[in-house]
Formats: sequence, structure tokens, C-alpha cells
Amino acid sequence: MACELKNDSEKRLDYQDAIAQMDIVFHSIGLAQPALRALVNLQVKQVSDLQKIDFVTLQKVHGIGPKALKALAQFYF
Repeated sequence: MACELKNDSEKRLDYQDAIAQMDIVFHSIGLAQPALRALVNLQVKQVSDLQKIDFVTLQKVHGIGPKALKALAQFYF
């Protein structure tokens, strides 16, 4: 199956815009693009938005891997 983002330039631009509007802290902790897109899908723009999502739920989200979980855990514990 082809990557949806490679074939849909409008969706790719929407993600880029949403990621650019995110709190700088998400960029500074070194999250990869899949993790940033996952946060966009969860409607997370600020750390306060992230904290409304249960950490166990976050662990199950596509695009949030072990490295991203480790980086995001600081906002929970």
C-alpha cells in the first residue's frame, strides 16, 4: 500500500501547517515526524492538550513509538 502522504500533497501541507503551530517544546525534544503527525491527529498543540490524553492511550497511538513515548513521558510523570 502506497504512503498516503506521498500521494496527497494537500494533506501533507495540512500536517506541516499544524506541526508548525505546535508548542515549540514538541520540536525541541526531538520528536520524529510520525510522532508529530500522531499528536496532530490527537489535536495536541500545547503540553496542556497532551496532558488531557491518558498515557496508556498514548502508548497505543500509531506513530508514537518507544522513543517518542520516552520523550513525552516527562509531561506525565
